[in-house]
Amino acid sequence: MNTNATEKELTVSRAYKDTLFRRLFGDERQKANAMSLYNALGGSCDDPSELTYTTIEGVIYMGRKNDVSFLVDGELMLWEHQSTVNPNMPLRGLIHLAQLYNKHLDLYGLSVYSSRRLTLPAPRYFVFYAGPTEVEDRFELRLSQLFGDRASESCAEVVATVINVNEGHNPEILKACEALAGYAHFVSLARAYARTYARSEAVDLAVRKCISEGVLADFFLENRSEVIDLFLTEWDEEKYRDLLRREAEEDGYAAGEAEGRKEGREEGREEGRMEGRMEGREEGLKEAHTEFLQKAASQVREGVLSIEDAAKIFGFSQQEIATLLNG
Repeated sequence: MNTNATEKELTVSRAYKDTLFRRLFGDERQKANAMSLYNALGGSCDDPSELTYTTIEGVIYMGRKNDVSFLVDGELMLWEHQSTVNPNMPLRGLIHLAQLYNKHLDLYGLSVYSSRRLTLPAPRYFVFYAGPTEVEDRFELRLSQLFGDRASESCAEVVATVINVNEGHNPEILKACEALAGYAHFVSLARAYARTYARSEAVDLAVRKCISEGVLADFFLENRSEVIDLFLTEWDEEKYRDLLRREAEEDGYAAGEAEGRKEGREEGREEGRMEGRMEGREEGLKEAHTEFLQKAASQVREGVLSIEDAAKIFGFSQQEIATLLNG
């Protein structure tokens, strides 16, 4: 293992960076996305300007800024994005909501010492899960679940509604919010490509594929480098490798049991996987190269892009695209 490279990667991963989810839904320039997701969750808003972001910039989770909060229609929305299921999210929500309400009091000149009853926005707390572990479409995590056998005596409750936003889950929400559906598709593509390619190649291929399919195309075209950097930063390589190893072991066990070959199944199947990956890697790269080159040429042929822009976006030389166009 390259120790220096590992230390450098860890240093980058610990930088306080936004997540891609927050970039899509918590940026002033992307308010329309936040409004669309708010409506998909049961809200009613037809003007993005009605959303007032209240995100606390100093809040960091695992070295990343992954929260979005805003006021709209008498509600205080708090959204978190997670790639692992964390049963302690209601506690994090309690702390975060307390900070948000404190900010709200300061912003509107309110005081908890007032003799008049305050009117506060009602909180709604959602955790959007996009991790590789299979979980149900929607479920609740409650603060009282952390109190053990004293839960019934608790005077406080916070409910975090977890929404599985992986492709194939919650289709009604993904259909109602194009940005969330695009995000789910991008994550799915990146994971699929990562089974064959290095992380950076996988993410770049996923971005290019989304652009070619018209999925969040404008966003990816404008923020391609930033998107790749954000996603690579939040992607925990070691955990993902562990997951792939566990999946390979589980696949090996099932196949070995069915075939009656219990001894050595894990080693044999893993060795076969590695051999197959090495043999298929070059072929896969050629196929991906051809696919994207054809797409680039198609965009030029149809007048969607100039040959200069197509070369820049798809990563080919103008000569390669011209050769295909003239072929």
